[in-house]
Amino acid sequence: MPVEEVAAEAFRARRGQLVNAVARRMGQDSRLGKWLGSHSPRLMDSTRRHHAAFMGEVMAGNDARLLEQALAWVYATYHNQGVSFEFFLHEWKTWQDVITEILPAREAEAILPIYEWMVQHHDELIEAAHQYRTRRVSVQPCWEEDYQYIVDHLIQGDTTGVIDRCHGLLLDGMPYESLLQNLFYPAMVDVGARWEAGQLSVTMEHQTTAMVYRVLAALYYDQPFPESDRGRGLVSPVSNEFHEMGSWMLAVSLELDGWDITLLTADTPPETLVATVLEERPRFVALSVTLVGNVAEARATVASLRAALGPDDATPIVVGGQAFQDAPWLVQSVNADLHLESATAAVAWARSLGDPA
Repeated sequence: MPVEEVAAEAFRARRGQLVNAVARRMGQDSRLGKWLGSHSPRLMDSTRRHHAAFMGEVMAGNDARLLEQALAWVYATYHNQGVSFEFFLHEWKTWQDVITEILPAREAEAILPIYEWMVQHHDELIEAAHQYRTRRVSVQPCWEEDYQYIVDHLIQGDTTGVIDRCHGLLLDGMPYESLLQNLFYPAMVDVGARWEAGQLSVTMEHQTTAMVYRVLAALYYDQPFPESDRGRGLVSPVSNEFHEMGSWMLAVSLELDGWDITLLTADTPPETLVATVLEERPRFVALSVTLVGNVAEARATVASLRAALGPDDATPIVVGGQAFQDAPWLVQSVNADLHLESATAAVAWARSLGDPA
């Protein structure tokens, strides 16, 4: 499935135009209501944008394994939300039509076989969806009872109950960072898995995420802040990334270890991130990537940072996030100094930098 760089770049450059054209055509199809059931067409809007970003990454790396892995997830997850498998067959055909019309002929010719493969293997992708199993994070047996309580009461919307349970754990000596890593991280993965399985609506998933922020913020400000000053660090999701939980957990873990952390928000433009780094001169920059389609944003951000800082600057640039859990072979392509698998690993690494000069 090799795609020349010029074709992949043409796709990436016009992906917004392609997405809009596909959305218009699919929106005009009288069968759309049957395919989506009770769901609004808006259900697929953000997914279509993520698809375009993801396909850019697939083409850039000629990565058939990544495509097959993602399609099984897409078919399974959205079918569990009530979307007909037939929707995807017509979606891929519409992409073929739009690519033919919008991209230059040579570039379109290079890309179309990918979508043709998706059409031809539609039945196999349905079978892969039926066999797909959502990812969950194992919890240590000593925390299993507390973990199950937290997950159940998060879904019930019992903010007070979760805070009280966690407050008790903290009083018993559990470090706040351990609470994040060993209980709330797997809990959020579990919540996402329940959405994938059709057990939670996307609204409930978002409400649960908002509740986790409230719980963790309430507990955070009760923590003893260290007097040590390890220096300044910067943590940020990459551009086009709207998942902030991982960055937030990393930032507060570092702050409780004595770091002065600047935490940038979701979808921070790369020029804003670079300008902030040049102004603040942190001891390190940590970039978070949740969706595989945003690995290209991480790659571009790292390149922009290196160009702005200059060849003699030794500021470490580290990356982490779910994207690299899903596709660990993409880490090297980002050209960062280091990949860190968790907030706990990041804190340990940051300590190895020693005291500021």
